[in-house]
Amino acid sequence: MIARVPQGSAVSAATALILSSKLGLVSVPDTDLVSLSREEALDRNAVRELLRTLGANLGMTLLARKDEGFPDADADAVPPVFADQAVRKSLEGLDAVWMDGEEVVACFVAESGFGGWESVRRLADLVALHPKLKAPLYAVTLPSLKAGLVAEIHRPAFLLPKKPLAEVLRLLEWDKIKGEVDQLGERVRYLKPEFLEGVSEPVTPPKAD
Repeated sequence: MIARVPQGSAVSAATALILSSKLGLVSVPDTDLVSLSREEALDRNAVRELLRTLGANLGMTLLARKDEGFPDADADAVPPVFADQAVRKSLEGLDAVWMDGEEVVACFVAESGFGGWESVRRLADLVALHPKLKAPLYAVTLPSLKAGLVAEIHRPAFLLPKKPLAEVLRLLEWDKIKGEVDQLGERVRYLKPEFLEGVSEPVTPPKAD
């Protein structure tokens, strides 16, 4: 079920209320991650392309996206069917989702801090809608942004759920993952997706004064 927000509402007319089996009608932002600010230090398209290529080399397929200028990674692949439309839309709003058949293997966002940590909020939406999701979640970011990102993840709204985002999210430094992939070259195809755990780090709570 998808309910369009009436014209004249305080919510954008492009927003749709989608039925979640867990929470009822919810608002999931439309996929609009291609429009980037020139001031962003992190090139989201570069992050996406690396994750696309890396996933393919590891034998993964990419969840089909409809973004203009970013065609589906596997045009011949049949998109997985999610019973919950809100979960499916949340997954489509991420920068990359690796699939093995119909199983979600890993979820990624590129977080530059632009738009008030919008990418992390999308992950929080996904965890709220699909608390039983077992796939690891990764935020690709820059070292200079990690302190602000960690502080955002530890906001009360993200800590209150039974499955807090801080407990399931790992951080990937862009230069580190790019350097690792470049160094491995063709050998990367012999790895498994779990290798990302070794080059990522958990979300460590900020130190209290």
